[in-house]
Amino acid sequence: MKRRFLFMLMAALTCIGANAAINRANNYLEASAATATAGKTVEVSILMTNNFNIINWQTNLVLPEGITLVSAVAAEKWVDPVNVEGNQISSETETAVGAGSKAVVAKVTLQVASTVAEGEYDIALSGTVMIADNSTIVTQIDNKVAKLTVEPAIGIKGDVNGDNAVDVMDAVMIYDIMAGNVASKPEADVNGDNAVDVMDVVAIYDIMAGN
Repeated sequence: MKRRFLFMLMAALTCIGANAAINRANNYLEASAATATAGKTVEVSILMTNNFNIINWQTNLVLPEGITLVSAVAAEKWVDPVNVEGNQISSETETAVGAGSKAVVAKVTLQVASTVAEGEYDIALSGTVMIADNSTIVTQIDNKVAKLTVEPAIGIKGDVNGDNAVDVMDAVMIYDIMAGNVASKPEADVNGDNAVDVMDVVAIYDIMAGN
């Protein structure tokens, strides 16, 4: 009888532990997939899945080289301010966010450097902790990874010197290229005739005039 009791107790504890693991597995934060352009900013959503009533959460963004966190704001499911400290974002509320389906709790703005090459990059969340209104602490073990697709920067026609504007300085650079003072570059062939000459200067002035 005693052995049977101990066996039943162990089985019950095992079930409780399994249920706790399931509960924790169903409470996590993850970033959304996004597409960005090199040299531009991009907005990424932070989504919460929870079956506890959450009042506090904290996570760290693990970002590739050349991609930096600019800002974070509350969104949709979460209304209280989101704090940013380095790559860590966190927030707390006096009103618990009820258990439910996956929803956005924050939107973060990332800056993609112009030097970031075209391709797919991982955005992960690490050290994620959520606290429920019953004081349950949920530590996320399996970090969710989202894909950030970076596309090459789209150049501005006529922007020969790469300052994101078409003006007289671009015409000056074409004259420098024609004179051999600086190396030629594909952007200098403004009219697309496979030559860098005075007609490209004319094309720049046409762009400046809105023609």
